[in-house]
Amino acid sequence: MFSTNDITALKGVTAMKKPWQRAGRIFSISATLLLSTLSHAQTIVLDKGVGTVLSTYPIGQFSIPVSIFGGASLSVDSSGNRTMVSDLGNSALGPISSGNLSAVSKIPSDMLGMGRTILALDSFAGTNQSGALIAINPTSGQRSLVSDFGNPNQGLPLGGTPRGVVASPGVLGFGTAIYIIDNNTGTNGHGLLTKIDPHTGNRTVLSDFGDNAQGPLGSSPTSIALAPAGMFGLEPKLLVLDTAIGTYQVGVLFVVDSRGNRTTLSDLGSPDQGQTLGVSPQKVAVFPGGMGESAAIYVIDSGAGSDVNNNAMGALFRIDPNNGNRTLVSDFGDLTKGVGDDLSEITTTASGDLLVYDDLIEGGTMRPKLLLIDHVTGQRTIASDCRNTALGPCGRPIGLTQLP
Repeated sequence: MFSTNDITALKGVTAMKKPWQRAGRIFSISATLLLSTLSHAQTIVLDKGVGTVLSTYPIGQFSIPVSIFGGASLSVDSSGNRTMVSDLGNSALGPISSGNLSAVSKIPSDMLGMGRTILALDSFAGTNQSGALIAINPTSGQRSLVSDFGNPNQGLPLGGTPRGVVASPGVLGFGTAIYIIDNNTGTNGHGLLTKIDPHTGNRTVLSDFGDNAQGPLGSSPTSIALAPAGMFGLEPKLLVLDTAIGTYQVGVLFVVDSRGNRTTLSDLGSPDQGQTLGVSPQKVAVFPGGMGESAAIYVIDSGAGSDVNNNAMGALFRIDPNNGNRTLVSDFGDLTKGVGDDLSEITTTASGDLLVYDDLIEGGTMRPKLLLIDHVTGQRTIASDCRNTALGPCGRPIGLTQLP
């Protein structure tokens, strides 16, 4: 069982948002589009603000107690109803979290011999709070430990702050494996991309972002996605978003090959690669193609875009795999396209549209929502509103994925 004592004191408090970063929502487009997009897939939300309370800690002058939840995986249906799949604070279902869940991913069917499976990444679980990767059965909610990043017998170096996870189905160069990005380890703490054997949990280093022999250096790699074969040649590639490097340290999107070599695809701070500069890129997602739609790369930025008062509201960009140029898909400051003001999570749907979590604030109150964004028009609609408790639990989503 993972330790949860004194997590905040030992690992630090989450950084405060910048003044223009407000709190949130999740949006959708039209009822017809929503049904057609979501009805044939299971939308999974990893939420760190619900589930069993693990501990509390005091804040402020009056030592107001704040709860640390174990978090949960939630299933969202086509009507926006949310159902708890697995309470990660309930030890009866398997290893518990530290309360610091950071990412979720689907894995190819039966990779772990368990059928359809979700991977949940916890930055501070495991031995010495070095991080852990947990597998969740999306039907029963039962969990198992895949890899303990604090266990030296499963590979070195140990984890620092694992932030992103993606699984490869075994196509060509990347093999059947799970890939983790950690922004607080590697040479001089520049970040590390690790390959995990899904059966043993053993880890090997694929790309050290502090080693310039493998390509441009990183600084804070935080999000990862798998690009399909054909997007960058015959083999698949990994896309890694680093949020603290490049022009003005705004961020860079790297391409990593199966040998761990890195190249820069898009400098998000460079005006030469897009009309709108990046400000605070959050996550990268890839639509692998299908249903008559081409494969595509998307990045969400919570500090780009603007409203009539020039307040940053966030934006969704498409990245051209040929030259790294950015195209604006949806400016959250454009209220004719729907609501939103602080997007933080993203996944693609089977139709090529995007599901986004937004931390919007209305009237000084946090009103988180799940949004569906049309990848052609940029129109946003509410898929599930967290303020509507009748739809089920929802607190602080930190990861999205879809199971077919």
